[in-house]
Amino acid sequence: FKQWYQRRVRGPQSSVSLTSVLIYNHTFDQIPTQDSMLRLAIVIVLLGFLCISDASTVDCITANTSSITPAAEDDQDDYVFEDELAKLKSIYSGSTETVLGYKYVTIHPVNYNEIEVNPCWTVQGSVTGHKVMLVAQPYPLGEGFCVDSDIDGFSQLCNVNEFKYCDDGVDGATFQFSCYQQSCEKQSINIFVKMVKSDSDDAGEIEYWCDSTNDTYPSSLIRSKPEVQPAYEGEDPSQTKEKYDSGDLATKVSLLALILGPLFLSLFF
Repeated sequence: FKQWYQRRVRGPQSSVSLTSVLIYNHTFDQIPTQDSMLRLAIVIVLLGFLCISDASTVDCITANTSSITPAAEDDQDDYVFEDELAKLKSIYSGSTETVLGYKYVTIHPVNYNEIEVNPCWTVQGSVTGHKVMLVAQPYPLGEGFCVDSDIDGFSQLCNVNEFKYCDDGVDGATFQFSCYQQSCEKQSINIFVKMVKSDSDDAGEIEYWCDSTNDTYPSSLIRSKPEVQPAYEGEDPSQTKEKYDSGDLATKVSLLALILGPLFLSLFF
């Protein structure tokens, strides 16, 4: 078209106006070409990847999925401090012991298996109408982890140290735990996980249940550990004071007389 335009506008017999040529040229440039279609396809693919990245990344298999039945609300206050602290001190990877109702879960390094396996927990039993709380914390403290779920609208959370999710509508939902960046690149990390459901399924009664329910973490057992001071085996200061008070007073009077005596005599003689 441009070659044709150059021939026409340069020739003496050209009858095409500059305005009409510019309009036609602009229209011609807007016709999709092979390159523009390719660019459009790339943009569509990139947008698709962006949409996928926001979706859930839960990838569970039978071998790494466990069922978890939410504990009863009343059980959360039925613990003996000394017993739970003793269990916490003796906990080990793979232990089936619970601490404050928390189960001990291990997240292995990426190269632990031929395929990457991250532990998954699926809600077991009917919780329709109930509020359900899931709490998790690493132990020992310090290593962050990631949490994801197949619940609609749930976005993956990472670098978590104390995790709490509380809501209703979690029947059959699955939660998956994984490493955060290099948190378990060379060794496994362990986390405590617990799920509790409200006793009531009345929407009016449990509206604020998530704010008031007991969400105590296992680390609180150490933080609130009472310090026992050793018994004092020395002398009773009160008895010592009474014993020596009279002797100290006599000594002080004698010294005062020796100092003030000569001064008193010099005033009159």
